[in-house]
Amino acid sequence: MSHPSKVSLHGPLAVWREQLTAEFLRLGYAPSTVARQLQLLAHLSRWMSERGLAPAELSWAEIAVFCSDHGVSHVRRFAPPPVMVLMSVMRPDCVPSKTTAPDDSLPPECEEVLASFAGYLRGERALAATTTALYLYQLRRFAKWFVLRVGLDLATMTIAAVDQFYLDQTGIRSTSSARSSTIALRAFSRWLFLSGRSAVNLSTAIATVKDASQNDLPKALPAVEVATLLAVRMSVRDRAIVLLLVRLGLRANEVARLRMDDINWRAGTMLVRGKGDDSQLMPVPTEVGAAMAAYLSEHRRVGSPYREVFLGTYTPNRPLSRSAVTGVISYLARRAGIAGRVGAHRLRHSAATAVLAGGGTLAEAGQLLRHRSAQSTMIYARTDQVSLAQLARPWPVATAQENVHE
Repeated sequence: MSHPSKVSLHGPLAVWREQLTAEFLRLGYAPSTVARQLQLLAHLSRWMSERGLAPAELSWAEIAVFCSDHGVSHVRRFAPPPVMVLMSVMRPDCVPSKTTAPDDSLPPECEEVLASFAGYLRGERALAATTTALYLYQLRRFAKWFVLRVGLDLATMTIAAVDQFYLDQTGIRSTSSARSSTIALRAFSRWLFLSGRSAVNLSTAIATVKDASQNDLPKALPAVEVATLLAVRMSVRDRAIVLLLVRLGLRANEVARLRMDDINWRAGTMLVRGKGDDSQLMPVPTEVGAAMAAYLSEHRRVGSPYREVFLGTYTPNRPLSRSAVTGVISYLARRAGIAGRVGAHRLRHSAATAVLAGGGTLAEAGQLLRHRSAQSTMIYARTDQVSLAQLARPWPVATAQENVHE
């Protein structure tokens, strides 16, 4: 079936047919693809008729049952794409965000507290949206556990409850995940105390999870492997992404957030939106600018409603997310035969070490990475073997032997 008009849609969803077709077309789906999406919704409409469900009664729990009955795969653990579009048109207030799955919903009392905490993180702490989302993701896991075992009032949590939570999570979570969780819980406990919701500040009692990986050297790729990665056959879009990471040391989220309006072609600069809403102008090297221009002029979807520079290759060609940018690098690294995990941040490390290998200073590496503090750049001092060798003193045993021979 190649045209939406040929799809037979009856039952409770029939009245939404025109709006759904228009929305699919607006998102950039081809008519043949729209027809396939409507076919699935026709099955859903018949299923609703059999159960006597009205559109207003369609919940995520019911959708999960439908997907299970029909063997339909889920997207982001929510629902297949046509069902997500249906809910966005029919009941936009029920569409979950990317960071909250429908089955992660909490009681209204908890949702209100977490929403206030999120406002504090964005407003007073000026944390980036991704950091705020990570805090909330970790807190939701704790809140779900707390509601089931203690109660609805998160302000009544005790250090004993926190300890029991981590005991229950033993063997389930990785060290880095547990460490992120303790950071989020300490911030949340401090906020409960400062906002007057709790009489006790538990933040000082929540122990830090030791992560040995924090003491490792930055996992930069050697120059040979960087050259191997750049030599892999890739799309024009992916080459522009790789060069932004390798030459300018951008973070994955900064690449994903880069917008058309951020590039000043005449001046040869672009605005990089970093952590904590810190935006800085950076010069665009010729190699990077040429790759971006080739992508924008010849390969980016024409007439896209999105202002983000990098879009997905499949309909409806939405902007790439931070994880999608990292996924591009991981895929290319596997094709290049590079061992180990390779993500966008390893290319950022590679950009910094390349500055030092080329005779640059730590201050210059920090400027490239846009570090606010020189302390953040000091980790790269351990990778500058040439400079460290100049600081090394002779081995005492060798000196003693020389004295004996004299």
